[in-house]
Amino acid sequence: MAEVMPLECEDPGAGARLDAAARGLLAKQVRGWRRAAPGAVLITVRGDAWDHAPELRRPESDPSDLTRERVVLGYQSLAADVFGLDCPVVVALDGRVSGFGLALALAADVRLATARTTLAVGANDPVAALLGGVGWLVSRIAGAGTFAQLAWNGVLLTAGEAAGRGLLNEVDDRPGRAADVAARLAAEPAGSSALKRALTSRARREFGSVLDYESWLVEVAAGVSSDGAAAQAG
Repeated sequence: MAEVMPLECEDPGAGARLDAAARGLLAKQVRGWRRAAPGAVLITVRGDAWDHAPELRRPESDPSDLTRERVVLGYQSLAADVFGLDCPVVVALDGRVSGFGLALALAADVRLATARTTLAVGANDPVAALLGGVGWLVSRIAGAGTFAQLAWNGVLLTAGEAAGRGLLNEVDDRPGRAADVAARLAAEPAGSSALKRALTSRARREFGSVLDYESWLVEVAAGVSSDGAAAQAG
């Protein structure tokens, strides 16, 4: 049986959820997982740690936050790396998940949640809908209509509703359930890795193309010019 590598994402509170420091720590962990080649990865998300969209910094306060380069390096590369891990990735959710947090959750292979979990893009914000390829990820699993509801109508899905659309694999409040799932997947590492590659090999290339295009669309949606300054309204 191969090792399960765990990571706990604690909730730092409003204003710091999935900020640059949190994303950097997660990116470092992903790089380590790629080198170690574990049997499975288990990410436990505490509370609202992945409720990201409401705290997105708006371009009028710091336009350079949403330039194409920063979006690629700060968001999209992380989502792509989680999606591209060769081993199964299990994520356990227990709170509000939105924006880039939703992209990270959907980049995992198995998503478990408690009854308290909700999924949303967040606040009818076009930038939140473009960070991390969340539109492609939602549409891949649940269809473009579900993404339209989340992004254009600001719909918030309960855990039961999200499970009904395939966005969550299980809704289970039992402690240790996610660890049991990860251990089962790690018990047959060669088979789990082979199945993961079969399921995602073509999708990885498509996801990369989507992220490249969306990195430009973020600047368009945010009104940020290519040199990082706010575009003039006119």
